[in-house]
Amino acid sequence: MIFINNFHYYPHGGIMRVLLYVFVETENIGKVINALSEGGISGFFLMEYKGLSPREWKGFLIEEDPEKAIKIVNDLARNAVMVGTVVSERRAKIIRRCIQERLLNSRYTIIEVPVEDIEVNFIE
Repeated sequence: MIFINNFHYYPHGGIMRVLLYVFVETENIGKVINALSEGGISGFFLMEYKGLSPREWKGFLIEEDPEKAIKIVNDLARNAVMVGTVVSERRAKIIRRCIQERLLNSRYTIIEVPVEDIEVNFIE
């Protein structure tokens, strides 16, 4: 079902799509983007953030004062990037292999979320 300015996109022939998130330390963002390109993506988004891994955070308690809590997290957290793209499950497998090869000795996390519907509003 497609409308001119506002449409719902249903995957071709029932092909399942996933929202693929890749979380990686900032210095490896180029490797991730190259892996996504190699996997044939049509676009992506990214967000910079500061994060702590579960091993770094395990058993850690912080001050409950919001300003002190934010300062502690900012001081301890690593700079990282979350990259997201919507792809078919088949393409997601290809991208996973590319990421595994390019980031063999680097920390990363991949999360796949099923996509039931995509709505795009084109404004011209």
